[in-house]
Amino acid sequence: MKAKITQRLVDTLKPQAMPYAVRDTELKGFMLRVRSNGGMTWFLDYRNAAGRRLTYKIGRHPGLKAEGARRSAEAAAGKVADRIDVQAEAQTARIEGERAKVSTLGAFIKDRYEPWALQHLRRGDVAVARLRADFKKWLDEPLSSFNSWRIESWRRDRIKEKTKPVTVNRQLDTLRACLRKAVEWGVIDKHPMQGVKRLKVDGDERVRYLTADEEARLRAALAKRDTAKRERRERFNEWREARNRGALPPKPAGYVDHMHPLVLVALNTGLRRGELFSLRWSDIDLDGAMLTVRAAAAKSGDSRRVPLNAEAQAVLRAWNKQAKPKNVESFVFPGADGERLTNCNKAWAAIVKSAKLINFRLHDLRHSFASKLVQAGVDLNTVRELMGHADISMTLRYGHLAPENLKAAVAKLA
Repeated sequence: MKAKITQRLVDTLKPQAMPYAVRDTELKGFMLRVRSNGGMTWFLDYRNAAGRRLTYKIGRHPGLKAEGARRSAEAAAGKVADRIDVQAEAQTARIEGERAKVSTLGAFIKDRYEPWALQHLRRGDVAVARLRADFKKWLDEPLSSFNSWRIESWRRDRIKEKTKPVTVNRQLDTLRACLRKAVEWGVIDKHPMQGVKRLKVDGDERVRYLTADEEARLRAALAKRDTAKRERRERFNEWREARNRGALPPKPAGYVDHMHPLVLVALNTGLRRGELFSLRWSDIDLDGAMLTVRAAAAKSGDSRRVPLNAEAQAVLRAWNKQAKPKNVESFVFPGADGERLTNCNKAWAAIVKSAKLINFRLHDLRHSFASKLVQAGVDLNTVRELMGHADISMTLRYGHLAPENLKAAVAKLA
């Protein structure tokens, strides 16, 4: 349909079964599209300098009336006559507008990175929290102000503060991943950390693992904790009954809670803390003596299978019988509400204190598992697979624990 577009004409237009356009007879390319739902949009058809035909969106009716739309179309047509691509110009303006909204590190994290991280990263909430804590002073800084010199200065200050290189690397890796998305999404043009390399970490670093005596003390502390909790419940019930308040259910004869079996499973499988917390009964095949770490729970993002030794099987059978999970998708070591456990710091700290262990973390149970394997003569590549290391370099930290293997290898040259 062709006609001189006026507001009087627009007011008479009715939606039809199929969308249609009204083209203006006075201004070339100026038109109004009418959708089947009654919506109307103003456009200008034109050809850019390369001869390509494009359609530039002017605005919507009734927000923009015919007279205003014509003025906008005339202004755009004037730019086209000056060989300016109005659509490209508008797109550039939109991009700059979007960039302005997330121009600072804090705004980018809040509006763009956090929603993405929570949906796509296994521990997105942790990554975002670390960014805000580690780079708190930069949250109000424009992303455009970031460069390799500034990052290097920040890192130099951390080293002066005696921050461990491995910690500095981890912090910068988190920032690097965030800024990589800023480049990918067009918020910044290039990655400001392109020239920043990771700090070299001592490859001969010794890992903390349990000695035979320390393991015996740990096991004794776990048993002592169970006994103490049962006796405490018994005394408390005696106190309640003496006051006619009724007794609470006694603590079970086996494990009083999830901590004892969790520690023993960690010691016999080498699972990471998050992998233990995410473990479900459907991941455990007691008859086949095999445990599966799901890809979503694994740090590497790859699933792996870990064989269960006799103790691990016995512990899990006893815990399953005692815990009585609702179904196979129940967590093996659930929190108080049956949901995924989030931390066990307080309980673990008490156990470590009772066992008189010095500088020993829950994660060090994983090191103890790997160390035992190496000391038993298991080759490092097998240890790597069981540990779920993406790179053999991580496993090489335990290589010094197998000097006899090295001697045997050299002896073959004789």
